Amino acid sequence: MIFTALFLGLAMSAGLQAQQQPGPAGLQSATASSKGSLLEITLERKRDGKVETMSPEHVFQTGDVVRLRLRSHYRGFLYVMDQGTSGHFTTVFPASDTGADNHIESDHEYLVPAVDEGWFEVQGPAGFDVLYFLLSPAELARPAGNFTAPGPLSSLRPRCNDKVFRARGECMDDRAGPAAAPSQKALPAEIRPLAGSASRDIIFKKNSQGSVDVSGSTTGPLIYTFRLAHTDSAAAR
Repeated sequence: MIFTALFLGLAMSAGLQAQQQPGPAGLQSATASSKGSLLEITLERKRDGKVETMSPEHVFQTGDVVRLRLRSHYRGFLYVMDQGTSGHFTTVFPASDTGADNHIESDHEYLVPAVDEGWFEVQGPAGFDVLYFLLSPAELARPAGNFTAPGPLSSLRPRCNDKVFRARGECMDDRAGPAAAPSQKALPAEIRPLAGSASRDIIFKKNSQGSVDVSGSTTGPLIYTFRLAHTDSAAAR
């Protein structure tokens, strides 16, 4: 995996902790609407003591520290698993070092990792980490912390969009960011026991502030991916 917990001032006490008080534990009902906005996702990086919103297509460098800010419009449970560029799977949330309470409430804001000074450090071979986000109105069996079987290694490497690089000086790859899990392609074997028949019918909309709105059905479990691009040199160009 490319994510290693990085402690900046405060240790992480829970992997996904509301900045407001959460609702009652064990709540297993979905939102009232059968379709609609589920989450707003904002990708953030901390550099030189400043937090900045990053485009989901940004190509990060080894050593960058990042986190995800989530604005929930969903009541249920969240599971996040990472397939690193080494091919191995890791449960990012819930996990022993990132907290066990993965219940989320509508109209609350959450951080992954949990606290304001908790971040992930980008590590591992250049490529695309694939984060699998699974939302469920009912609690599911907890996944293993680390999946023992390695996943398939991808030969994909980030490439800068030359037009964007010339205009903004920022390396971007439009293959990165949130995407629906392809309906015609089987999920990795390590994830199938948890995901089951989760819906992949998801709609994404990027807003002017740089965050991405995720919409879909709230009547049952659903799954989508977030691809994080990173390289260890300027070779992405």
